[in-house]
Amino acid sequence: MDKKKAEIRNRILIKKLNLYKKLVIQTIIYFIGSIFPKIINYAFLKFFTKSLRREEFSLYTDMYALSFLVIGFLSFGLENTYFRFLSKKDHNKEVVFQQAFCPIFDNFFFLIFSVNSIKYLVSIAGYKNHPEYFFMFFLIIFFDTICILPMAWLRANEMALKYTTINVINILLQSSMIIYMFSFYPQKILFFFYFELVNSFTDKTGYIFFANMISSLSNFLLITPILFKKVTIKKFNKILAKKMLNYGIPIMLGTIAFSINENLDKILIKRWLSDEINGAYSACYKIASFMSLYIRAFRLGIEPFFLKNLKMLMQNILRKITYFFIIFGLIFYVLICGNLSILIEFLIDKKYHLAISIIPIVMMGNLFLGIYTNLSIFYKIIDKPIIGTYISLVGVLITILFNIVFILIPHSSFMIPAWGTLASYGSMVLVLYFWGKKNFLKFCIKTWNIVLHLLFALFLVGYMVNHENRIEISIFLQFLYVIIVFLFEKNNLKNK
Repeated sequence: MDKKKAEIRNRILIKKLNLYKKLVIQTIIYFIGSIFPKIINYAFLKFFTKSLRREEFSLYTDMYALSFLVIGFLSFGLENTYFRFLSKKDHNKEVVFQQAFCPIFDNFFFLIFSVNSIKYLVSIAGYKNHPEYFFMFFLIIFFDTICILPMAWLRANEMALKYTTINVINILLQSSMIIYMFSFYPQKILFFFYFELVNSFTDKTGYIFFANMISSLSNFLLITPILFKKVTIKKFNKILAKKMLNYGIPIMLGTIAFSINENLDKILIKRWLSDEINGAYSACYKIASFMSLYIRAFRLGIEPFFLKNLKMLMQNILRKITYFFIIFGLIFYVLICGNLSILIEFLIDKKYHLAISIIPIVMMGNLFLGIYTNLSIFYKIIDKPIIGTYISLVGVLITILFNIVFILIPHSSFMIPAWGTLASYGSMVLVLYFWGKKNFLKFCIKTWNIVLHLLFALFLVGYMVNHENRIEISIFLQFLYVIIVFLFEKNNLKNK
C-alpha cells in the first residue's frame, strides 16, 4: 500500500512539474513573440519624445486612447471565448473557430459607417485639421480586430514560431518605416517619391500612424492563409454561436471598462488642461506601464494554459502561481522605482519629466491589475464572465469619480487621475478576492505575507523616490530588499 501511495504521489508530482515546465516554456515563447514588439515600442519612446513636441505627443497618445475604446467593442471578447470553448470536449475545434469568427463581420459595417461619418467624428473629437488620422485609424482597427482570432488560433495550435515570426516581421516593418520617415526622409534619401506621397496628406505625428497602418495591413496579409483555410459558411452552428456570444459579451464589456480605466485620464487631461501637460503625463504613464510587460508575458502563457487544461487544473497550483506573481511583481516594482531617476533620462526627453511623480502610483495600479487578471481565471473557468463585468464596472465607477473630481476642482493636478488608476485597480482586486472567497475561490492566498511584502515595498519605494539623489543608498536598499525577500520565501521556493 505504501509503495502504491508513493507511486501515486510521484505521478502527481511529475504531472505538476510537467505543468510548471509547460507554463514556463509557453511564457518564454510568447514573451519573444508578443513582448519583443512592446519592448521595441518602448525603445521608440525616447525617439518620439525627442522628435515630437509635447503637443504632438499628446495627439499621438490621444488617438491610440480613442482607438482602444473602439477595439474593445469590436473584439467581442473573442480571444478568451475561443480558448474557453476549445476546452469543451463536446465541440469540434474547427467549428469553434468558425463560430468565434462570426462577430468579426461587424468590422466591415464599422469601416463603412466610420468612413461615411468621418466629418462628424473628427469634429466631435476635435481633429478637424487632421481627418487623415481618423481614416488611418479606421483601417488599423479594421485589420487589427480581424487578426485577433487567427493569432489566437496560432497560439491554440502551438505554432509558436509562426506566431513569433509574424509579430517580429510586423514590428520591424513598422520600426524601419518610422526611422526612415523621421531620420532619412527630410534628407530626401531613398524612396523619396514614395514617402513624398505620405507627406502630402499628413504631418510628423501622422507618420507614426501611417507606419502602424502598413504594419496592420502586413499582419492581415500574413494571416490570410488561415482565413482561407479555416473560415467557411458551411460549418456555421447557430446554437454554439449563441453560446459563445453570450460568453463573449461580458468579456467585451470588461475590455471596454479596462480601456476606460486606462485611457479616460489622458483623454480628459488633453481637453481640460492642455496638450503640453497631457504629452508629459502620457509619456510618464508609458514608463509606469512597464509593469504591463511583466503582466502580459505572464498572461499569454497562463490563460490559454489553464483554459485548455481544466481537468489537470488544481487550485493549489493557481494559488502558488498567483503568490509568486505578486512577489516577483513587487521585486520588479522596487527595482524600477528605485532606479527611476536613471531610467527616465534614457527613456524620455527632459521636457517630459514634469509628470514623473505619477510613475510609482500608476505602476502599483498596474501590479494590482495583474493580480486581478490572475484571479479572474477562475470565473472564466466556471463560465461566469459576467462576474468580471460587474467588478470592472466597480473599477470604472471609481475611475469616473476621480476624473469628475479632477474636472470640477479648479486648477486641479494630473495626480488626481493617477491616484484614480491605483484606486480603481486596487478596488477590483479587493472585490474579486472577498467576493470570490465566499463563492468560487476555494483557496486562500497567504494574505498577511502579501500585505507585509506590499508594505515593505511601498516603504522602500517611498524613501527612494524622496531621496532620489542618494543613488548609493538606493542601490543598497534594492539589494537588501531582494535578499530579504528571498530569505523570507526560501522555503516556499524550495517547496513550490
